[in-house]
Formats: sequence, C-alpha cells, structure tokens
Amino acid sequence: MMIDTEEDKRKFAILYEKYRYLMLKVAHDVLGDHYLAEDAVHEAFIKVALNMGKVGDVNTQETKRYLITITKNATIDIYRKRSIRMRREIFVDEFGENEVPLTYVETDVDNRVLDILKNLPVKYRDVFLLKYSSKMDNDEIADLLKISEGTLRQRLARGKEMIQEAVNNLEDRIDGTCESN
Repeated sequence: MMIDTEEDKRKFAILYEKYRYLMLKVAHDVLGDHYLAEDAVHEAFIKVALNMGKVGDVNTQETKRYLITITKNATIDIYRKRSIRMRREIFVDEFGENEVPLTYVETDVDNRVLDILKNLPVKYRDVFLLKYSSKMDNDEIADLLKISEGTLRQRLARGKEMIQEAVNNLEDRIDGTCESN
C-alpha cells in the first residue's frame, strides 16, 4: 500500500529479490544476529518503499550503494536501540553506592562512536563500513564503488583522520564532564 504504481511495485519486487541477501549480509556483519539482521533489512525495505522515487535503474551501482546505505543506517539504529535496552536492564541495586556500572559507560561510548561513523561524509563512511564491517578487500571495494585503489586508500586515510579528530573531541568532552563532577 506504500507503493502507488504497478511499475514501482515491480521494481520493488526486483530490488527485493536481487539485493535482499546482500543487505542481510551487511546487517549481519554489524549485528552478529540473523534475526536482528532480518529486522534491519525489513526496516530498510520499508524506507525504500517510502522513497521509490529515489530509486533509478535496479541494476546500477548507485542503486546498490543506496540500498547498502539504507541498510547500514537501519542496522545502526537497531544496534543503538538494542544498546539502550541493554543499559536499561542493568539493575541499580546490583551495584554499591560508589560503583559505576562499566557496561553503562561503554554503551554510551559505543553510541557516540556510531554517531561519529554515521556523521562522516558518505564517501568516507561507505569505505569504512565496507572495509571494516563487511570485511571486504580494497580491490573489491574499489570495484564496487568504481574508484581506484589509490583513491580508496586516500579515503580510508582521510576518514581515519576525521574519526580520530571526532574521538579526540569526544574524549575532551568526556574529560571535561568528569572533571566538573
């Protein structure tokens, strides 16, 4: 019911058949759980259905990248929600008055690191997620993105610099918060 025309319905069915396993692999590589990965792919396809106007030819690299990006974002959202839920499940009475639950702190940091990755420019975020989350080789990524391996290495290096700068800023904010308490 989200898709209006018969042509868009056919295109959606083709997208689903052609890319669902790739999307499932991307989500599973991040989440490590088949059922959560299926949820992420489901969420991604809902977003695709709502934005069918943004989908061009189903066989282009742009369409493939678009679907991977939507899947990664849905996966990150599920990971974040799951982390928040795990944090809520920590019972305060299990800890002494002076103890800080380490899991709570790590979960907050994990969410901030995911935010750093999510806020990277797309061309840097994509190479990082493909390299480190999907565990693809440089030549595979370069072929998929239609760029040279030199360009890929340059994007990885620049992306690392951006991430390092963002992590340093995060550490400065965390240190500033801890010192004021």
